[in-house]
Amino acid sequence: MHTLTGMATPPQRLGAGGALYVRNRSTGELFGYPHRPGAIDPGSYGAPVRIGTGFLPGVAPVLAAGDFRGDGGLELLCGLPDGREVLLSPTESFTAADLPPAASERAPATQAVVVRSGKGRPEQVLRAAPDGTVRLSAASAPGEGEPLTTIDPGAVLLGMGDVTGTGRPDLLLRRPDGGVSAWEYPGTSSGGLWHDLGARFDDAVVVAATDVSGDGLVDLLAVGGDGELLVFPHSGVFWPQDPAVTFFFPVPVAVGVDAFDVIG
Repeated sequence: MHTLTGMATPPQRLGAGGALYVRNRSTGELFGYPHRPGAIDPGSYGAPVRIGTGFLPGVAPVLAAGDFRGDGGLELLCGLPDGREVLLSPTESFTAADLPPAASERAPATQAVVVRSGKGRPEQVLRAAPDGTVRLSAASAPGEGEPLTTIDPGAVLLGMGDVTGTGRPDLLLRRPDGGVSAWEYPGTSSGGLWHDLGARFDDAVVVAATDVSGDGLVDLLAVGGDGELLVFPHSGVFWPQDPAVTFFFPVPVAVGVDAFDVIG
């Protein structure tokens, strides 16, 4: 688990809303990668800092880390195997020992992805129910929010961000075939257009959608076959007839991340 080294870069800060947060599936440890906005290069993310322990997938199948109160503090949303959600308050290091005992019953799998809202505003959570219904709501309100759209079985939520250049956040997902699609969010719970953003990303698995460069357009985070963390930068161009022009070639930003889940 290392970042790539290269040119000297300004100091990076670990804080809610800016860093990349991950879970090591093998150990249950949580890490934050400090983020430096700007040109995407091997210095975009700093050395990882451990921020939690004990969160194995069997303990908390669903995790989402974000500033859910808008005050700069990092909270951790934990989805338990029985379907309950627990929101852990900001702390120096999260521990799974603070979670309540899991009930014996098991609930169908759900998904939860943090949606960045900008400095000073609470970040929200994009949730997909077992039936594929997607809602956007506060971290503390899992049952609220109008249904946005429905996704197919096997699809994985990547996040929300402006990929079409409209200035509004679009919903991005990874299809079962490994390709990426975007739902052009019309600002209401009705309508919306699906766009195919391509089926091949240099054989890498796209794991998240976020604005790495800070230019207001969403980039793609992916894990390569050799365990590298890659960023596919948005090209600044969106042409639905030719999805290949939407993202540039990948830039490696970290290594040793093949056992990681992106949680924020």
